[in-house]
Amino acid sequence: MGFVRKTPAGTFRACWRDPAGDQKSKSFRTKREANAFLTEVESGLNRGTYVNPHAGRTRLGDFAQQWLATRTVEARTTERTVSMLRTHILPKWGDWPLGKVDFMSVQEWVTGLGRDLAPATVVKCYQLLSTILKTAVQARLIATNPAEGVKLPRDRSRDVKPVTISREDFLGRLLPAVPPRHRGIVSAAAGAGLRWGECAGLMWSSVDLDRASLRVVQVAEETHGGIVLRPYPKSRAGVRTVPLPGFLLAVLRELHADDPDPRTLVFRDRVGRPLRRSNFRRRVWLPSLVRAGLLGQIANTGPHRYRATWPDREGIEWSAEFTTEREAVACVAAKAAGGMRFHDLRHAYATWLVTDGVPINLVQRVMGHEQASTTLNRYTHTPDDYAARVLEAFEGSAASLLPPAAERPSMDGLEGAEDGL
Repeated sequence: MGFVRKTPAGTFRACWRDPAGDQKSKSFRTKREANAFLTEVESGLNRGTYVNPHAGRTRLGDFAQQWLATRTVEARTTERTVSMLRTHILPKWGDWPLGKVDFMSVQEWVTGLGRDLAPATVVKCYQLLSTILKTAVQARLIATNPAEGVKLPRDRSRDVKPVTISREDFLGRLLPAVPPRHRGIVSAAAGAGLRWGECAGLMWSSVDLDRASLRVVQVAEETHGGIVLRPYPKSRAGVRTVPLPGFLLAVLRELHADDPDPRTLVFRDRVGRPLRRSNFRRRVWLPSLVRAGLLGQIANTGPHRYRATWPDREGIEWSAEFTTEREAVACVAAKAAGGMRFHDLRHAYATWLVTDGVPINLVQRVMGHEQASTTLNRYTHTPDDYAARVLEAFEGSAASLLPPAAERPSMDGLEGAEDGL
């Protein structure tokens, strides 16, 4: 049982023993405040939710370093977390005692970040801070998480319709515009729904050309120190077998003829190393989109004259003239805003399957998703002719089920029945 005693200074000290049996105390200006506090302490002790009121003196920066050291995550995740802590979290909260962090301070911080950063970045910063504070609650350093309920900026980028491509445009326009040695990795994203890391980490030992299938068991992960081959995919469901469509199988057969060693990567740079995503995007992907007419425009206006036209991020259209098509393509690839992402080919793959009537549970399996809702919500999109498809589905069945016109009841009979209601 705790007790309250008056001190020589005229204040009142609440005294109690913590769960370890150690004596604790805290001084208050009035006896009433001391008794109220002691009641809360004893209630927490009885319910098993006791929090040492002095534990909140720990600085958030010190606790964040302790929290970071206990995590078991991938190297790339740790790099992103450390960068966010150093750039956005610790400059504001590093010297704050955990017990002094309050709801309104967190809300003001989030609102301030929203003036300079993209909504998605603000949300990630908030989630990191909230996770650290939640861990502090679990460690019994603070009683509640002061970040709970903070209003976050809306990420309007999710409202933008993703860039999609039809199978006809992919096979007829985009794929022919890709340099031959890189058509395999582009085909793997569109023909097997592989993520970039799954493509870059694919080895010939995981490809069965005779059975026209590949096995996803390894991914390439880019870090500041280089590219690491991780012997497991994003999730347990990510380990999967995917069938190979004809166009992908043909490209893989050509690549395999050049280097059949099962220990080598299927897609690699000229010296055999894993492809780096940023280099591929700048040197291969964006120029391919330009050549395919899917990003900006290149027009031949005369002998040795090529006019390049492209939009910027504000929607303003720019143009310039060049003496070679290669220079024009390079300019548009470097300056144009928008365009498809490599990952959009994975979106297209799922959309094609669902549109063709493949059951969603099968699409979920080849995509490597834990939940079917992820497949439906994130990787399938409404086709432009959705209204016609809906009406067609009803018209075909309705025509066969409705009785002939001569056998249908007259409207007079229906009106009479209506009068009797």
